[in-house]
Amino acid sequence: MAMPPPAAAEERRPRVVKPEPDPLITLKVLDQEGRRALHTLRKSDKLQGVMDAYYKKVPDVTYGSGTFMFDGSVRLRGDKTAAELDLEDGDEIDFFAPQLGGDGRA
Repeated sequence: MAMPPPAAAEERRPRVVKPEPDPLITLKVLDQEGRRALHTLRKSDKLQGVMDAYYKKVPDVTYGSGTFMFDGSVRLRGDKTAAELDLEDGDEIDFFAPQLGGDGRA
């Protein structure tokens, strides 16, 4: 019995598809006082790591206080990933501390 030509044998082998690597990105958190915290993570990592890094770098801000925003309109939650929100390397996140006051008197 004759052996099939090598090219035909190659076509029958299952192809192994390698997943694309999960790239590392660095995000910047900037607050209203001008303080900046950088954090590097994979696009599939939850954003809680970025938030924790900010609170660790700025100890006079109470953990869990304030709001993290992207692009002025997207409120960030720690359970979301950078990939889900299409965040890219070098993107800047704004941190807004809770506002006090506003009793309405002039």
